[in-house]
Amino acid sequence: MRVRIRVLVALTVAFAAARAEAIPAFARKYGMSCTACHVAWPILNQQGQNFRDNGYRFKLGKDDPVTVSPAYVPLSLRTTAAYQYTRTTNQPSDQGPITTQSGGVPLPPGVDLLSAGTISDDVSYLVVVTGFSPSDNAAFVESAWARLDDLGGTGWLNAKIGKFELDQPASSHRGITLTSGYAVYGAHPAGSLVGFDLGENQVGVELDGHDARSLTRYSISLVSANGAESGSTFASRNAWSAPLLYAHVQKAFELDSAVLPWVRLGALGAVGWWPTSFSTLTPSPPPGETVPEQPQIVPGTGADHKRYYRAGAELSWMLGYPSTPAFFTVSYINGREEAGLAPSDQGSGDANHFNGGFAEVDWVPFTSSSYDATPWVFFARYDLVRYARGPGDLDGGTFGIRRYLALGPRASAAVHAEFHVDRVRGVGWVDPATNQALDVVTQAAMLGLDFDF
Repeated sequence: MRVRIRVLVALTVAFAAARAEAIPAFARKYGMSCTACHVAWPILNQQGQNFRDNGYRFKLGKDDPVTVSPAYVPLSLRTTAAYQYTRTTNQPSDQGPITTQSGGVPLPPGVDLLSAGTISDDVSYLVVVTGFSPSDNAAFVESAWARLDDLGGTGWLNAKIGKFELDQPASSHRGITLTSGYAVYGAHPAGSLVGFDLGENQVGVELDGHDARSLTRYSISLVSANGAESGSTFASRNAWSAPLLYAHVQKAFELDSAVLPWVRLGALGAVGWWPTSFSTLTPSPPPGETVPEQPQIVPGTGADHKRYYRAGAELSWMLGYPSTPAFFTVSYINGREEAGLAPSDQGSGDANHFNGGFAEVDWVPFTSSSYDATPWVFFARYDLVRYARGPGDLDGGTFGIRRYLALGPRASAAVHAEFHVDRVRGVGWVDPATNQALDVVTQAAMLGLDFDF
């Protein structure tokens, strides 16, 4: 039951995910088109990667807020209004396994409010507040960090603190797909207690650095894994709650070739410690009631930490001219979790591990030179996760097309069509005759307008 709930929650989050960090306020600040920093919004090109690594600076004397027009406001908005349809098989019910399906234009979508840039020449920041959904009026802080740039006068040393996205093989917040995220980022063996998701923003500190063109770059982060941050229910009683140490390095090569102009290699590794036991408090029953209440975890008492690991590598390359390429990314990640990180009925007496990854291509076809933006992008991705034992093996495919209506220095807009399907093995309705859980197939489709300003 635990793994079924985890998978359904993960799918719900994936289908609701927004890709927030495309910020047209920068285009307004510098008077440039979005295509100056994006292969196709929101995917960064090499110049966009360098601009981000520099702390949202071009280092041409126009980065300091003092040099910017007083009329400039570093704010951007993003939202996606779309028709959506979702179909999921083998869901449990009193009538046996059923297929759920629903489609339509949902309530007015949530909105992302973004602010980013420089506070001074050597201090950068990013704040993203998302939500504002009329269904619950809830909003939350997705990102909020500040960074000291060029410590010691070099781009090889920068220090960040706050809530931020870990440096990843492919950004979960700047991906082009809207119906699903990278499955391997949030993979865990069946029944795992660990809440860490590589695709979620984390709270902590980071050291990072890069060369002048960001062809060689690194990041080292110490964070409290999401789900066990200080102050949360599952926070541990250590000086640093649920610590996770993460590192990522990349090396890119710009080649003198019209066929293969750019190649990038990368590697990542992480080790974390997750609490497995907690102090509890059983509330007194209300007056007149005799049924005892369920014990509640006392926040900040997590102990008996167990280790979990992640290690991986990636390869990215472009075919064709960098301005209109076919952009490929292939990534592999191995995850391991120690014994004791799952309930006894899920095999906590033994460690477990998984292998997974994804292969993605984003193609920007050549179009008329009279058009001042990239009008079309075609994209496709295959996701795979395989566990050493237990249910949850996943195969997924996503493909779609974007037709850009605007890519200028003021705003961007695109018609976005996308289809996603995945199969997760052994997490659906359990047949009482065989005690075997059925596979769950989820299909999702959307068509709408994605825009930011």
